[in-house]
Amino acid sequence: MTFNKSRRQRFISEGHYHEFSDDLLDTVQRSTIKLTNSSLDLRARQSFMWAIATSFFEILILKYTAGQPIETLDLDFIKTIDAFEIFIDEEVRKQGEALSLEITQLEAYVYVMWLLSLAKLLGHEEQIPRIMGWINKNAEFNRHRDGLFEYIVQKLSPETGPIERTLLHADVYRPLAKVIVSPAEERPALVKAFLDGWYKKMKDCYWYGSHTDAVGHSSYFGYWAFEAALVTFLWDVDDSSYRDHLHYPKDLIDFARSRAEQPSPDTDSGPQRVVANQPCPQSGYWYTPAKQNSRALFKGGELMPDFPTSTYGATIWYWDQNQA
Repeated sequence: MTFNKSRRQRFISEGHYHEFSDDLLDTVQRSTIKLTNSSLDLRARQSFMWAIATSFFEILILKYTAGQPIETLDLDFIKTIDAFEIFIDEEVRKQGEALSLEITQLEAYVYVMWLLSLAKLLGHEEQIPRIMGWINKNAEFNRHRDGLFEYIVQKLSPETGPIERTLLHADVYRPLAKVIVSPAEERPALVKAFLDGWYKKMKDCYWYGSHTDAVGHSSYFGYWAFEAALVTFLWDVDDSSYRDHLHYPKDLIDFARSRAEQPSPDTDSGPQRVVANQPCPQSGYWYTPAKQNSRALFKGGELMPDFPTSTYGATIWYWDQNQA
């Protein structure tokens, strides 16, 4: 299959995909090397950590846009989550500025929505508590201020309680918020209305218009309303009227729905993660983002290997859901 047939948005070319992927990986490598400098001040460290996290995130979305099989995106998603966690652990609020994932800011709100959406739709629900941990560290600004966000959180977690119908970014998100409180027959039209207005109302986001940049200087990685797919999935909306919308990730929701239709795995299918140099908690196949082609069979009690020279960072091993 040619690139143009497999790509998921028409704005991307094969040349741009490879060139921008290389640029993002170069940013990760250079930033990782810079972080080995013990004399860096805190602001510089945070800048390089943010560059690593956002580069991994853009690589993940770029691969989806380019038509990579969804089954191959697992490792990129885990790299993204781990990199954000490293950044969040060290981030300090600068005087007069919002934190990077403070949802009062539109760009941050979109990032958080995307992270939660991808966690659910890619089948990595185990990562949702980690993401919510970052958000709850800044609960004063992040929690109980946006009705759409709180409804989604309650669908994704054990949280319950009354929710106020207020929106931080009403101009963009009002149609999607209405989906949640409207009868089933009205929901498809509301999701479509959200999709129709989504891109044009994202002018304040750094990635807006990136597909029009000069060849060789474009930072376009894809324009996807992942949050529309998340709401469609969580509230079981009939998406037949908007499946082919330019900004709707239909392949991703099809993947999520196919997983939902499969029998639920045993609750004892295995632990989720273990840090290097700790005993393997259960015999089976494990993998780590710190090393390519790392998937390996370990016995319970065996020490998990470390790769301290990896440019990725800390070695964390993850239980492979496919134990075949």
